[in-house]
Amino acid sequence: MKKIIIIGAGGNSKVIIDILLQRVLLLEEDLEILGILDDDKNKQKLRGHPVIGPVNLMNEYAHDKRIYFINGVGDNSNRKTIYEKYKEAQYYTAIHPSVIIGIGVEIGEGSIVMPGAIINVDSKIGKQVIINTGAIIEHDNVIEDFAHVASGAVTAGNVSVGAESMLGTGARVIQGINIGSCTMIGAGSVVINDIPSNCTAVGVPAKVK
Repeated sequence: MKKIIIIGAGGNSKVIIDILLQRVLLLEEDLEILGILDDDKNKQKLRGHPVIGPVNLMNEYAHDKRIYFINGVGDNSNRKTIYEKYKEAQYYTAIHPSVIIGIGVEIGEGSIVMPGAIINVDSKIGKQVIINTGAIIEHDNVIEDFAHVASGAVTAGNVSVGAESMLGTGARVIQGINIGSCTMIGAGSVVINDIPSNCTAVGVPAKVK
C-alpha cells in the first residue's frame, strides 16, 4: 500500500483527493490518504481528511519509503521551492482514470493530470507539472518542470512550454510555438508567435505586456 500525504489544503488538493479515490474505486489501486500538510493553522480538514500539520513536517515523513507526497500547491514557484527544499521526499504521480494518454508519452514524477485531460502521442511532461481539467496537450509537446496548463487550455502539435510557465484557462497555442520559462499566458489568449521567458502575454493574438 502507498500512503499519501498531500501538500496544500486548497482547491487543487480537493481534486487530488478525488483522483486518488477514483483510482482506488475504478483501478483498485492500493492507496491510503494519511492527511494534508498546510501552514494555515485555521485549516483542520479537507473533504474529511485531516490537516496534520505544517509543510515542514515533510522532514519527519520524507525518510519513510512507504510514504509518497503530492504537491497540490497551485503557484508554480512555490511548488518548485517545496520540491527543492525536501529533495529526499518521494512523489506520487496523480493521474485521473478518465485521462487519455497517447503512446510514447512521458510524465514526470509528482505531476498531476486532472479529469478529462488529453495528452497525445510522444509528448513529454516534466516533473511537478499540473495538467488541469479538460486541458489538451497535442502530439510532440514538451511541457517542462513546474509548469501549469490550466483548465480547458489547448496546445497544438510540437509546442514547447518552459519551466514554471502558466497557460491560463482556455488559452490556445498554435502548432510549433515555443513559450519561455516563468511566463504567464492570460486566460483565453491565443498564441500565434513565440513568447519569451519572464513575461506576461495576453490577448487575441497574445502580445507581451
